[in-house]
Amino acid sequence: MIIIIICAIVIIGAMVCDIVRRRQYKPSAQLRELKQSLSPEHATQGNNIETYTNISQLIPPLLHDIDHAKEYVFFQFFKFEKDSLGMVVREALIKKANEGVPVLVIYDAFPGSIVKHSFFREMQRAGVKVHRYNPVLPIPSAYSNNRNHRKIVVIDGHIGYIGGMNIAERYLKGVHHGDWRDTHLRIEGAACQQLQRVFMDDWRKQSDPLPLHSTPYTIHQAPCPIQIIASTPEDSIPPILQAMIQMADSAKQYLYIQSPYFLPPKPLQEALCEAAKRGVDVRLMIPKRGDRSIFISYASRSYLKPLLAAGVKVYFHTFGFIHAKAWVADDKIATVGSSNIDFRSFTQSSEVNAFVYDTIFAQQMRQIFEQDLRHCNMIPQDWWQQRSFKERLLQVIVKPFAHFM
Repeated sequence: MIIIIICAIVIIGAMVCDIVRRRQYKPSAQLRELKQSLSPEHATQGNNIETYTNISQLIPPLLHDIDHAKEYVFFQFFKFEKDSLGMVVREALIKKANEGVPVLVIYDAFPGSIVKHSFFREMQRAGVKVHRYNPVLPIPSAYSNNRNHRKIVVIDGHIGYIGGMNIAERYLKGVHHGDWRDTHLRIEGAACQQLQRVFMDDWRKQSDPLPLHSTPYTIHQAPCPIQIIASTPEDSIPPILQAMIQMADSAKQYLYIQSPYFLPPKPLQEALCEAAKRGVDVRLMIPKRGDRSIFISYASRSYLKPLLAAGVKVYFHTFGFIHAKAWVADDKIATVGSSNIDFRSFTQSSEVNAFVYDTIFAQQMRQIFEQDLRHCNMIPQDWWQQRSFKERLLQVIVKPFAHFM
């Protein structure tokens, strides 16, 4: 009982801190004056990208790259579950550590990977260095709600993975109403150095820094500029949020967005509405049914009224669950990463996204979006007025709690 009371106090304290932090959001005009976040000048040249839209495509190359690592493997996932998929990946990491290659693993202690410690202790006995990110027990703190939602793999400094997928069996099995649709990238080239720095920053927060020597690796035949942008709860202005607002502000022809959750801060909501009003084809794709709770789905819908009024086309993805976090604009720029469009990603979690300034990649992301439209229903512009009483009631109830979902 005492532990429950302590945990409740910590959670309430964290919620109060979140409210205070939420009130610190700057107006849209001030956010847009800060143009340094999203810029091709900060992008690395000489990269190659492979795109995966489900975990069955991702795992074979990931295991192959781990198996062929020569210098080190950095491995970080929000969820690293003790199931059939997790066991296969764990054995690959143990095998590499047994060969004398340094293997570093970071996983989120709660609620990301709630597994028995023995799952990770076996890796440690094999020589894998493992760190839990921000453990809640035995001593909770006011920062217990700050989680690490990143998904990062860096191998030998020149191969990297980033996106929305975790290491969990449910990504293979899907949900009861269909498949699990996600987006993940394999990057080969200079951008992996930026991704590596993000991992090392997280590692330093948990342990002493490790000596690291790696040679930047550039693929000259594939320029593909990539900028890695990371954000943490300590940021007064989340750089990823800022970059998304800039994408909306700069879009001229179209802006397509996929997100499993849609609980946008006001500056981002305004930017999307303004883009639609100036004639940009703004399309938002969100799941019709959530993966965790119906309340999150209803909370997301409570933010749709101004978008529909502004002319944004909103689609409900009906087959399975779409977990992709992807944006693409004007066949010029696209982003894929771990950041959802919600207050948790922007104020409570550490996130990382790859912003790619490449026409071929942007066209590919647009085509993926258009293919996903086959499994979608477009919401009519007058949907808001036609909602059922149940829909209206649930949206009114859950919206005040959107900042804590």
